[in-house]
Amino acid sequence: MKEIIDKVLPVIFPLIYLVVFFVFIYFNKEKKEALRKLSSFLNGAVSKSIFTSAFNGEYQGYKFSVALIPASRNTPAYLNISLFKTSFFKISIYKESILSNLGKKIGVIHEVKINDENFDKEFFVFSNKPNEAMFYINNISIKDAIRGLFNAGFKSISINGKLVLIRKPNYTLEEDLQSQSIINILQKLISMARALS
Repeated sequence: MKEIIDKVLPVIFPLIYLVVFFVFIYFNKEKKEALRKLSSFLNGAVSKSIFTSAFNGEYQGYKFSVALIPASRNTPAYLNISLFKTSFFKISIYKESILSNLGKKIGVIHEVKINDENFDKEFFVFSNKPNEAMFYINNISIKDAIRGLFNAGFKSISINGKLVLIRKPNYTLEEDLQSQSIINILQKLISMARALS
């Protein structure tokens, strides 16, 4: 019996690896094809890596990435759109929720108040430099861009010192990767990036 196992084991593991590899490629094919269509209206290309589904390009002088992040055990699939822009502070923006309100009441969450009653009710903001974040977000065009991105279904906005990143769970290839939709989003991100200068 041990001899049979010793002969079969070296064959089984590579076979399992090949099956997983081809299944992964098959399920990524549709995503890569949808991303490839972006090159018909944007300057860029789909990542050559078989393990990532991303389109990297440049729009109005800014480098960007549109990435399709697969679902995992604890998170749904995400559409991530990044615009590369350095900043000297970090910000995270989310919609207010029951959990965020509870976190604030028990003192676990410390948010940045923008001193705009409507905005502060609608969103909560974290930053490593609260004064700079407040000044940045009080710009009308920034508030409009933030509201526009959340209205488009994005659930978070973060500026991490190197890029502006937005995330949308449960995206659909047909709707979310349409030319006008991506261009509108990139324009909002560029508006946010310009105000970081």
